[in-house]
Amino acid sequence: MKVWGLTGNIACGKSAVETLLRRHGVPVIDADVVARTVVEPGQPALAEIDAAFPGVVVNGALDRGRLGSIVFGDADARKRLEAITHPRIFAEMGRQLAALADANEPVAVVSAALMVESGSWRNYAALAVVTCPPDAQLQRLMARDGSTAEQAQERIDSQMPQADKAALATVRLDNGGPPEALQGQVIAWIDRHLRSGGTGDPASVAGGLGPA
Repeated sequence: MKVWGLTGNIACGKSAVETLLRRHGVPVIDADVVARTVVEPGQPALAEIDAAFPGVVVNGALDRGRLGSIVFGDADARKRLEAITHPRIFAEMGRQLAALADANEPVAVVSAALMVESGSWRNYAALAVVTCPPDAQLQRLMARDGSTAEQAQERIDSQMPQADKAALATVRLDNGGPPEALQGQVIAWIDRHLRSGGTGDPASVAGGLGPA
């Protein structure tokens, strides 16, 4: 089974690409969803987080806002959190990939927001990166979260620049236009690379796809 990585910065449209992939029958494992399941009530990781970061577990559940306020901008705190969660996240993702392989799926996509930052993109056969113009990213993030321009820009600036991620991509998906344009690019990606036996040259794919 060939496994692609998929990533993109905040408010660039990674979730929209995931939805399109699933709609067209491509299995997607979202690492961010897995990350939420491993810290659900009753999971061992939650107890470890509670011990490492007192006050972030409220009424038996993780208060993500409190935890985020601790680890955002604090590299040491973030590393402590990752030491608790990452082994469990990767183990669950491995289990899901093994299940897909057992089901004879020819291809799967693993999606993660921090795939490049963590270096895990190297684990996959190829990488797709979703990008969008900075102005569109800012406006989408403000609309999504109800944040001010300053707050949204701070979150954007905390991430690796889009261009650095795109430089590593086998396929780049430009989400600067209407939804129909993104859909066309995703369908072209599927037809060229993700259908059984698809081995096309990324440079020849129309609709905005190509090597970054």
